[in-house]
Parts: sequence; C-alpha cells; structure tokens
Amino acid sequence: MGIFNSRKKMNAEVIALRAEINGLKKKAAVKTPSGTTKLPFGISFLPRFLRSDYTLQNSELIFSAVTRRANALSTMPVQLYRGTTPVKNDDRNDIVSCAPNTNQTACQFFKSLEACCCSEGNAYALKTYDPDGTFTGMRVLDPLRVTPMLETDSGELWYKIMPEIGQAYYLHNYYIIHIPFISTNGIKGVNPVQVLFNTLTYNDQIQTFSASQLEKGVNAKIVAEAPANLGETQRKETIAALVETYNETGGNILLLESGVQAKTLNLSPVDSKLLEVEKISRSKVAMVYNIPPHLLGDYSDVSFNSQEQQMLEFLMLTMLPIVTAYEQELNRKLLTREERKRGYNFQIDMNAILRADAATRADVHQKAIRGGWETPNEARADYGRDKDPNGNKLMVSRDLTTLEYVIKNPDKSTNTQGGSDGQQKQKAS
Repeated sequence: MGIFNSRKKMNAEVIALRAEINGLKKKAAVKTPSGTTKLPFGISFLPRFLRSDYTLQNSELIFSAVTRRANALSTMPVQLYRGTTPVKNDDRNDIVSCAPNTNQTACQFFKSLEACCCSEGNAYALKTYDPDGTFTGMRVLDPLRVTPMLETDSGELWYKIMPEIGQAYYLHNYYIIHIPFISTNGIKGVNPVQVLFNTLTYNDQIQTFSASQLEKGVNAKIVAEAPANLGETQRKETIAALVETYNETGGNILLLESGVQAKTLNLSPVDSKLLEVEKISRSKVAMVYNIPPHLLGDYSDVSFNSQEQQMLEFLMLTMLPIVTAYEQELNRKLLTREERKRGYNFQIDMNAILRADAATRADVHQKAIRGGWETPNEARADYGRDKDPNGNKLMVSRDLTTLEYVIKNPDKSTNTQGGSDGQQKQKAS
C-alpha cells in the first residue's frame, strides 16, 4: 500500500507534535487540489513511480561527468555527530548512514540523488513516517514528477507531486529533501543538460557525419580525369566503359583510353576536426559540471605531479560545495532547532576518498604522531590494523616520550642550553 493509497487518519495531537518538533507555526499536512487535507504519514511510498535514465544513456560525456560526481559522493560515509563525538544510538543516524529505505543502501541512495540532480537539475527525496509519526526513512522521487511552488499567502515552499495514478498532491517542504544543482531563485535548480544542449547536439552531428562516411566506404572512390571537355554523350560512354572494366577485373585492372586518368579518392572516415570538437565538448561538459577536465579524459593541461594533488583539486573545487549542500539539507530537515543548538549535525567524511600514495601517507602519520595530535593507534586504524595496548597516548618529539610525561616533568624533558641537560653539565663541572 502506498502513502497516498493508504488514507489512515491520525489525531490532531500527532500532527501538532510533528509540527512543533520542526518548529513550524502551522500544520504541515498534504493538500489536494480539491482543498481537502491528508496526512503525509504512511506505510510506504508513492505507488509505481516511474524511474528512468534520463539523458545519461544519450551521451557518454554526460554519463562520465555524472558518474564521477555520484560515485565520489556515495563513497563518503555520513555520520551524525554531537560536537565532535559520533552519535550511535539514534535511528536517524542508522537511516542516513546505512539504510535510508527498504530498497537502497546509503551508497545507492546518495548516488541516485546526485544522478537526478546532475541529469535533471533537482534531486528530491520523500521523508516517510510510521502511523505514529516516527521517522522511518527517505525515498528518491522522480524529479520529472515534482514541481516546487510557493504559497501566495505565507510564502512557504510546497511541492506538487504527480503520481503515475491519481490526482496531484502538495507536500510541505518539511517532508521533502531537495538538492538543486544550482538555482537563481532558491527554489528550482537549473538543468545542466539543457545548458549543454547546443554543445551536445553539435558533437552528435559531427559523430553522425563521420559514421555515415565510414558506412558508405569513403575510401572506395575513383576520380576520372579527361584531357578535354567532354560532351554529355562522351561523358556517359567514358564512365560506362570505366565502370564496366572495373567490375570485370574486380577492381584490379583499369584500361584507360584517350588520355583518361583514374585516381583513388582517399577520404578519412574520421573528420579532421572531430578530435578537436570532442576536446571542446569535453571541456564544456567539465566546466558545467565543475569537474577537472582530466577526470573526463582530457590530459592536455595536467600539471600535477601526483594523484593526491589531482584528487585534492577535485575534492576542493567540485565535491566540497556538493557535500556542504547535502549536510545542510539533512541538518535542516532531520534535526530540530534545539538539537542543532546542542551541537547535533550530520557530517560527510570527505577524507574517505582522499588516499595519498604510500610514502605521503607514512610521512603524514609520522609528523602527526611526533607533533602530538595523533596517537599511534589512530594511525594504525587508517591502515586497518588492530590497536596496540600502548598506542592510545599522544606523544611528542625527543624520541617520542609521552605528552603526559613532558607536562609532569618539564625539567627532565628539555634539551636546550638552559634546560636540565645544561644545568647537569654545569653541576658536574
């Protein structure tokens, strides 16, 4: 049974409770075009929503760009924190980080959202609830069936949802997770594929032309040169004789008379401008999706010396704004104002996909341990190794004594001219 098919009634106390939790001033219910009100708390999801691949199946460049962004986002773990401490015993943390719904893992859920955002300009997810008002999960909506709308009187944002069967419904923004690609009005995102329409069309036309030339066999062409202008009758007789001789000999021998010369017309099936057009198209797709061109196969301007530098550029310029948008939307829609004041927040760990080469990782951990801001066990955890019983204390340089020892015994830990070593030498003399 779907959320709109099951019309279970709920009492006014439950509605008021949910509105109070979210800080709403009025009941965030579902409105139908007829003016009646239905509650958004249901058993399941919109029935038989259409899903599709949108434009991803029509362009390998779009597919590559969307896949880069979606895969990078889906591999970053999501965790609910209070301050800097992970919150474990919270159902919302389990829903967001593990299983947003009964059909998807967190990886699949966020990958689907980002794919919708990059292909249609908007990503929508419906918050689902049990009949008692308990938050149970999130489900991806088809962006082609969702339209954001502003209510005239209050100015609040509502979403018009058109199911495959039945009338349209209106949901308050509290019940919709919405991630726009980029928006000029703060309500609906711009479709990046439409921005690239002319570029993709021209690129397709060039590829179609090259393919047609290859199919026709452009290399099997012959040009016949006559020594003088021929009349219509002479021209036809010359061509007929040339074709007849060509066919009789299987294209191996040509008997030319009266000074007629035959030359092969060699045309490449790949247009000379095709590679240049593909490079320009790749560059424009990279600009629109804010992706470094080398991640789409254009290595002409790569100046980085390591994979870590390339990935760092991708994380800072491309993924950081995306991650921030998802974090803020989850914090706004899944946490109450009071919880946010107490330090609760969802964080997406971008370091999960930043894996440097072995030498760089070892150098970072060594400096972190000797600098006193990382324990040996924290470094061991990064390599998937078990904890050491003696590796839970912070350490500082001077051949790695513990920070605790340095604080309690400052005279014994200094190694300067005015420290304990210098004093001992003076006493000995």
